[in-house]
Amino acid sequence: MRPAGAQSDVPAPANASYGVTFTDNRVSVRADCNTCTGVFSLSGQTLTAGPTLICTRAACPTMAFENTYTQLIAGDSTVSLNGVTLVLTSSRGVLRFAR
Repeated sequence: MRPAGAQSDVPAPANASYGVTFTDNRVSVRADCNTCTGVFSLSGQTLTAGPTLICTRAACPTMAFENTYTQLIAGDSTVSLNGVTLVLTSSRGVLRFAR
């Protein structure tokens, strides 16, 4: 992940699990020990997750990374596929997901 204004990518914390699944019009997010869910829509190359994601709030040791990660997913993003990598780009930053 690369939050807006960051000079380089911020790697996910070691031994933590992060991912996203899009099924029908629902998005499911894995953010270490928490999960989030919400609706999404796709119009051309614009992916809209939310308007908000509903997340569990367990106090994971990775909470700072997790908060930024979920903020980058929620809202409008430009979506692209680069080989097997899904890229979400917005004014909030960039997320990359490998298949």
